[in-house]
Amino acid sequence: MSDVLALQAGRLFLWVPVAFGAGAAAYLGLLVEPSLTWIVALAAAGIIATILIQRFNFSRYIYNFSLLLSIFMLGAVVCKLRAEHVRAPVLGTETNQYMVQAFVMDIVSPSADQPRLLLAPIAIRGLSPAATPLRLRVSLRPGTLEATGIKPGDAISVFAILNPPPSPNMPGGYDFARTAFFQGVGGVGLAPGQPRLMEPPPQGWQLRAVMALNRLRWTITQKLVADTAPQLPNGRAIGGFAAALVTGHQAFIPQPLIQDMRDSGLAHILSISGVHMAIVGGFIFFTLRIVMAAVPWLAVRIPVKKWAAALSIVCVLLYLAISGSPAPAVRSAVVACVAFGAILVDRRALSLRALAIAAIVVICLTPEAVIQPGFQMSFSATAALLALAEGMKPPMREISVPVWIRAIQATARGIWLSLLASMVATAATTPFAIAYFNRFSVYGLLSNLFEAPVTTFVVMPSLAMGTTMSATPFGWLFLRVAGAGLWVIERIAAITADLPYAVITWPSAPAYVLPISFLGLLWICLVRGKTRWVGLIAASTILWWPRVPPPDIWVDAEGGNAAVRTAAGAYVLRSKVRQYGFEQWTQHYGLAVLDEIKRSENYACKGYGCVPLAQPRVGFWFSNKPPKPARLNELCQASDLIVLRNPMGDWPAECARVNRISAGDFRRLGAMELTHTEKGWAIKAAQPLRGKRYWSSPSEAEGGISD
Repeated sequence: MSDVLALQAGRLFLWVPVAFGAGAAAYLGLLVEPSLTWIVALAAAGIIATILIQRFNFSRYIYNFSLLLSIFMLGAVVCKLRAEHVRAPVLGTETNQYMVQAFVMDIVSPSADQPRLLLAPIAIRGLSPAATPLRLRVSLRPGTLEATGIKPGDAISVFAILNPPPSPNMPGGYDFARTAFFQGVGGVGLAPGQPRLMEPPPQGWQLRAVMALNRLRWTITQKLVADTAPQLPNGRAIGGFAAALVTGHQAFIPQPLIQDMRDSGLAHILSISGVHMAIVGGFIFFTLRIVMAAVPWLAVRIPVKKWAAALSIVCVLLYLAISGSPAPAVRSAVVACVAFGAILVDRRALSLRALAIAAIVVICLTPEAVIQPGFQMSFSATAALLALAEGMKPPMREISVPVWIRAIQATARGIWLSLLASMVATAATTPFAIAYFNRFSVYGLLSNLFEAPVTTFVVMPSLAMGTTMSATPFGWLFLRVAGAGLWVIERIAAITADLPYAVITWPSAPAYVLPISFLGLLWICLVRGKTRWVGLIAASTILWWPRVPPPDIWVDAEGGNAAVRTAAGAYVLRSKVRQYGFEQWTQHYGLAVLDEIKRSENYACKGYGCVPLAQPRVGFWFSNKPPKPARLNELCQASDLIVLRNPMGDWPAECARVNRISAGDFRRLGAMELTHTEKGWAIKAAQPLRGKRYWSSPSEAEGGISD
């Protein structure tokens, strides 16, 4: 044991961001909003205890534990301060129809089929300035953007149907409201008509600067869409692909291409992240270094490597601004700046210590990111690759080897390293892919192996040069080269996605298994010696831990839809309403989706009601208005439990034996999972799992009184 501990000398710092992030995650996971005073007091007590332990020469291991515990509490303090700083008004549920005047902050469409605007409200009719949300996210009808020509920076007037950010679609599911809270988004909804441009009122310089930058990004996006691959039949899609890599806009990418990228394991390319920052930063660094070294006057007068690193930091920050500064890009830019900063101070650029510094900076800036899949996957993959590099010994180099043999050896080693790096990165991100997305791309390693050289050596350098030189006669040439490379990647994605068993659906393990697996991965990456492989047991728990037993029924958070599980899979009662929640639920439990024939065998659905014909004897009423007495009586005669979306006051005598769930229960409980037991129906609900936090407002179901 002493030998094992001796190997870990100097590694304590690597566990600092782990403790720091764990504290932020602990704050986010609390069921009750804590007092800032109490959190600060606990952190102060931990710091004082650590100082006293050091002062009185207690065991070094006790000191290390106390230090990490204090850092854990500091992580909670930082996250609490961040929550207090971003706290902003959120729309209520009393009404959902508003006349909105707002600035168009940005266009945040996730695909060409879903146009969406991020708005900064100027005024909302019926709301005081103090109750007006800081930001709104509004979806438009397909084709509206093209018809109106709306751009970031425009002032618009629009009628919108808005609600508070939605609660989870299933108990323990993704909480969009929490993400929206930290982004300042206080309402989401739909604009059924066309927005009308209006004369913009005066605005502050900060808002004006952000909108001007976003307008520039949108202009670059449109130019890339038009000029990247006009000669190809799917040139608009390829141009949208190019724009996603440069400006972060996905408004011109068709949904089929996005689906192929997901199924082939290449979806990470679509969001600007570490790969893009590394390629752009590395390309600029090596190009500047070569150019400056080729000029003798410069080479003998300035430290070329440091100047290249300093200029690369500037270029990375410019790329971050052009990309729209999404969370993954911010994390990647911090890592890149830390790496180039290490060169400026004569330190090793790529090391676990540099990654730890980058993680601390990111957590200080956006502590809520620690529970997001992007943060966990990107830092896990990078830590795994750096640990691999740290553990690999450099190859022995022979003396006086012919050039052609050296070239063959270098090629073989490059292929081997690419394959090994892809395997390690895939292994490091697989637990998160299974836990969050319940899917595993079988051929992801193969597709990434073919895609990586194209992206690294063709697409990103060409896009960088083409975008920079777009105003010159040579810009189009680089964009055509980039378009050809993107067409190759699109073909790789399409071919891989069409292979048999391209995607495996993997049911979720209990929620506590992912932290165990994550700690196992960190143990493998951060611990020296053979002891690191003990972490493999914990890291692999996501694969072999018993899965969560699926419930019998899922009910939407607003009571607008429901699904029933059978031995063969699950079917939804309303096939064209609120499908996203049903898809999440079936993926989470690994259930096959059954067609309407199976539903017809078990339910007689007509209008807003579904009457059970067999077990389970659960009836449903999906309208906001109460059913007519005859319809309610029909439901009561066939059911032991009725789920109603509307409020129910007086329960008829003929339904006295029937239990019910109605609108008040949805407001209190949110989305539900029902499991039939010997004692009756057990309910697992989303709202109690969220607790009473700033972002956990009641569900948007009709009615306000639980009956």
